[in-house]
Amino acid sequence: MMRGALSGRTAIVIGADSGIGSAVSWALSRVGASVVLGAGDGAALAADIGAAGGQAVAVPTDLTNPVSVRRLVDQTLGAYGRLDAAINVCAVALAMKYEIPAMRRAGGGRILNLAPIDDLQAVIELTRAAALFCAGSGVRIDAVAIGPQDGEDVARTVVWHVARRLPIGR
Repeated sequence: MMRGALSGRTAIVIGADSGIGSAVSWALSRVGASVVLGAGDGAALAADIGAAGGQAVAVPTDLTNPVSVRRLVDQTLGAYGRLDAAINVCAVALAMKYEIPAMRRAGGGRILNLAPIDDLQAVIELTRAAALFCAGSGVRIDAVAIGPQDGEDVARTVVWHVARRLPIGR
C-alpha cells in the first residue's frame, strides 16, 4: 500500500492495545491516517507512532462502558472533525452503535469488524445486520475473520479494505 493513501483521513481503532490492534494502528498510520486509539492504555503506542512521524492520539476507553465508547467517538469528531474509518478489534456492537451515526451524518465511512474464529458467527451476524441497516447511507460495514494469522497480515488486509473502499471525495 502506498504511503499517503489515507492522508487526511481519520480512523478509530477499538482495542488498539491488543497485538492485532497495535499492528493495525501502525499500518494505518504508515499510510497517512490520523489514528485514534481506543484502548485501556494506548499512550505509549500513540507516542511511538508520533515519534515515527505518524499521527496518533490515545483516548483511554473502557470498552465495557457505553458512555466511554461514545466519548471516544465524540472526542475523535472534536479533534479531527470527521470519522472516516473504524476498526473494531473488540466491543463490536457497542462500538458500531456510536460509529454509525457519526459516519452517516458525514455522508459515509468504512467499518471493519475483526472476528476471531471463536466468535466468528456472532460478529458476522452483527456485521450483517448493521450493513443492512446502513444500506444506501454511504457507511460500508464488513467483517474480517482473524484466525492464527499474525498481526501484520491482518493489518495489511485492513489497510487494503479501508484505502480502497472509502467513499471518494470526503
